[in-house]
Amino acid sequence: MKPIIQKWGITFYILLLTIHLYAQVLGNTFLTLQFITKVLLLPSLILFMLLQDDWNATPKAKWFIIIALFGSFMGDVLLTSEKYFIAGMLAFMTTHVFNILYFNKVNGIGQAKSKKFIGVFILLAFFCVFIFMELKGAMGVLIYPILVYMILICCSALMAIQAGGNTKAAIISKLFWFPGMLFFITSDTVLAFNKFNWALHTPIKNIGLVTMLTYGIAQLLLVKGFQLYLKVASPREKN
Repeated sequence: MKPIIQKWGITFYILLLTIHLYAQVLGNTFLTLQFITKVLLLPSLILFMLLQDDWNATPKAKWFIIIALFGSFMGDVLLTSEKYFIAGMLAFMTTHVFNILYFNKVNGIGQAKSKKFIGVFILLAFFCVFIFMELKGAMGVLIYPILVYMILICCSALMAIQAGGNTKAAIISKLFWFPGMLFFITSDTVLAFNKFNWALHTPIKNIGLVTMLTYGIAQLLLVKGFQLYLKVASPREKN
């Protein structure tokens, strides 16, 4: 079983995501299938990561990644109901906190910053201001926890760039971690605008497809990056 999951775990995840998206296209008749496939996405990635052989010498890094993925799993489950929106957001905050901790272990925030880091920092600061100005009226008291969430996800994106300062993680950061975080930000931005604006005034058909596709790609890129880094980092660096 272990070799099968190691070899086909990512393929199984992509299959689950594809079925989920197709079930969304088919509509409310397939709500049960949508729910099942959505809540199985993160457990499939958690199992895939747990069964990586490289974990033998990386107990600390292992739990940063697993807790981050579990936070996303809880967020997926909680956000299937509108009444658990805050709880779901808190779960995803856990994801970003532990991703930040992991990226910091790869190349700490105290290390030299690249020009890309500084440039993206400025862009993300403007992005946060833009979201605040556009949605503050509709969000009401939710604006404050959402601002904290925005800061965390932007910090996670910045730390994904910072991780590239480690020469063994440079390509992985560029091709997997930072793009993964951009997809994550895109997914959450679409979700926020839909919840607090579009759905109330100009509903967009199948907008959930955009949210789940970008979210699914984000998790795929991040996990693939974690897996690849485990294979190139020394035991000392991974602990």
